[in-house]
Amino acid sequence: MLELYDLSGKNDLRFSPPCWNIKLCLIQNNIKFTTIPIRFIDKDKIAFSKQTLVPILKYKDRFVTDSWNIINWLDHNYPEKKIFINNSSKNFSYFLYLWTSKQLLPILFKIIAHEIPNVLEGNDIEYYLKTREERINGPITKFQPFISSSIKEFRKSIDPIRKIIINNGFISGKKPGIEDCIFFGNFKWVNVCSSCNLLDNEDPVYKWYKNLLKIANKQIN
Repeated sequence: MLELYDLSGKNDLRFSPPCWNIKLCLIQNNIKFTTIPIRFIDKDKIAFSKQTLVPILKYKDRFVTDSWNIINWLDHNYPEKKIFINNSSKNFSYFLYLWTSKQLLPILFKIIAHEIPNVLEGNDIEYYLKTREERINGPITKFQPFISSSIKEFRKSIDPIRKIIINNGFISGKKPGIEDCIFFGNFKWVNVCSSCNLLDNEDPVYKWYKNLLKIANKQIN
């Protein structure tokens, strides 16, 4: 069975966007897997991968790192599942992967950075504060005065996806596919870590997220 090394917080809470993208893909395609919880400070448990980030997908004595690489591995090794329907699907999925990681997640981080310690415990809190405050060159609270404007920026940024969802129901079309899985982790991250209202309840993207959440909840964690 596949083993997915998955970022874990307090009370075994799972909150990593790329990890959730992979989990939803696996669940959606009925691929059996188990998760191995990894805290921020558990670098020794993933030392075999010669890097420090999750997700990591392991099968027997082989492993794959980085969510995009994992998705491509699944597409190659489970051809009957048709992770990518065609080359257009693959290209658009890669765009979503890059857009999410380079453009959207930084905006979301500004919204929830100060709340993430609430889902951590022990030495993970110190690790998070040290590494993130070094990265942003200041305290994680520095973004709080701009949360409202950041939410507005995010809502505006995803308007093209909103229009696709209005037209089709899902990003992939009439039913969810890999494109939806790649976009899902954004919202799950905020939902798990923050008390903010990222989207209005009547937003088509919010309704889309709730539909995908039903699929994700088929498997605990």
